[in-house]
Amino acid sequence: MTSFPSKMSRLRPTLALLCAALPLVAAQAADFDCLIEPSQTLDIRSPVNGLIERVHVERGSVVKRGAVLVTLESTVERAATELARFRSTTDGAIQSAESRAAHAARKLRRKSDLAEKSYTSAQDRDDAEAEQAIAQADALTARENKQMAKLEFAYTSAQLAQRTLRSPIDGVVTEQTMHAGELAEAGDNKPSILKLAQTNPLRVKLILPVAWYTKVKPGMQAEVTPEKPLDGRFTAAVTSIDKVIDAASGTFQVRMDLPNPSGTLPGGVKCKARLPL
Repeated sequence: MTSFPSKMSRLRPTLALLCAALPLVAAQAADFDCLIEPSQTLDIRSPVNGLIERVHVERGSVVKRGAVLVTLESTVERAATELARFRSTTDGAIQSAESRAAHAARKLRRKSDLAEKSYTSAQDRDDAEAEQAIAQADALTARENKQMAKLEFAYTSAQLAQRTLRSPIDGVVTEQTMHAGELAEAGDNKPSILKLAQTNPLRVKLILPVAWYTKVKPGMQAEVTPEKPLDGRFTAAVTSIDKVIDAASGTFQVRMDLPNPSGTLPGGVKCKARLPL
């Protein structure tokens, strides 16, 4: 039977190797405090002054890019757009002017033939030429008016479109500050109607000591663990690194993108980020 001391003597080389490897394993990664935030937040304001007719979403609503968020009262704008649309489709003035121009051209040909045979005076022919020129100018004016009507229709349509506010991102409504019946005003200093946050991807921010500046590279993968009660580990990729180091603290900021297609992970959560060395 093998004695205990002899067993230990055989295990010593193995234990020595394991102990030597422990610092190496510990040095393969480092944990840092971080913060998970929405990749962007937006204040939804009206580009024009108008009475809110309806707010189509509320706090917590998940919205897709292009979804209607708010509609403003637009009776006047709709009427103006319909009038402009009608003007842009009518051809009566052009047909009338072109008919007069064609008649003036035929009249000029007849007067020219008669003048060559001395059956009419040169003055009559000159008058016919003037009538034709005026008729052609009227036809050109009618075509220009038609083009102006099309441009006016485009302009009024754009004004009408400003009465419907759509989501510029896929995100979630984080706040609703105005409701139907209230007056929305244009301007950066005016109250917003809604606030949106983009939660896919999420942005992870962490502050690192200057000693890590040459170790962190764009595209580096990090393991992110959110604080309790949230569970799970997630992979984020470094997207940007500060180009200026804070001399007072000797630190710099790193930003990472964290995919969140299901939207289960909220923003505004503290976390731990494990970076490989």
